[in-house]
Amino acid sequence: MGHGFTGSRWAGLIGAVLLGLLPAACDRPVPSGSAPAESNPTGSNTGNAPNSMALDADPQTASDPSAPPPPPPGAFLAQLAPDQMAQLASLGIDVVVPGNVPPSFQVADLRISQGDMGLSYLIVYQNADNQCFAVEFADGGTSPPPATESRLPIQPPLFTDENGNPSYGLNYGKYSDPEWQAKFPDPNLYTDWLAGPSGSYRLTGAADIKALFATFDQCKDVDPQTAVDLVESFTLITAEPMGATF
Repeated sequence: MGHGFTGSRWAGLIGAVLLGLLPAACDRPVPSGSAPAESNPTGSNTGNAPNSMALDADPQTASDPSAPPPPPPGAFLAQLAPDQMAQLASLGIDVVVPGNVPPSFQVADLRISQGDMGLSYLIVYQNADNQCFAVEFADGGTSPPPATESRLPIQPPLFTDENGNPSYGLNYGKYSDPEWQAKFPDPNLYTDWLAGPSGSYRLTGAADIKALFATFDQCKDVDPQTAVDLVESFTLITAEPMGATF
């Protein structure tokens, strides 16, 4: 289920849940941490913010083929409410979010962890059909995830140059390794870690989310092409949030 997480983070939580067998325990940040260090604004109202906080598409950005697609006119970037966006922007890191989230999805959970193990954030999205995905950041070291039966190339403009390098992939399906598959028979969905100046980012699916949070035990993966579209829309939150590169 889990794979390639940072350092020893999240190990305590996942080890307690799955007796240390879950790969998510390898190196992922602990989501709940201590109460003072973590923010969890679940349930923030994204629909009642002033219109002045909405982000409209920038015609100049839209004409740039190398830029991630802008959100629809009047939409909130990544479906994040202004207070959630302010929390992320206050972290002092390069915050990356999906620039084009299907309107059926809402932010179901936002976790920020700051402690001895470093800084991380996790944004969980969910729709009425219980499809889920998450955007994850970790400022520590990461390792390549285990191979899965299927893989699609992804070229998010934020993390690639004009020649499309380096190349990354979306991994999905069951684990390729028979031993891993025997231990963890459920399908997976996760991208490679995408390297940026502040740390690493990725999109991950239902298996990881369910392993970390019991409240999402009914989650199902989005289809692979939707996952590719999401990660290829990854956008940097800056003064001009639709910038193509760091």
